[in-house]
Amino acid sequence: MTKPVRLELNNTGAWKLLALFDAGDTEQTDRIMAAADRLAFVLNSPGMAHTSLRISTDESLPEVLMRWTPERCVWHGPTREVA
Repeated sequence: MTKPVRLELNNTGAWKLLALFDAGDTEQTDRIMAAADRLAFVLNSPGMAHTSLRISTDESLPEVLMRWTPERCVWHGPTREVA
């Protein structure tokens, strides 16, 4: 893996790992991002829990690279946290 990153989900206050993937592999990244986008919409359907997703570096002190929040419903750069 040239650029290992983590796809994580938060629905109860703690980030949970969903997938570890190579951001250097464009095809793999596109597939993960598309699936994560669909998952986020499903998990935030009316009556469902408030769920956010993020992509961060795979390090002990990760840097948040992108975030998906129900308020925006699109991937965007980090706005609040570093880890």
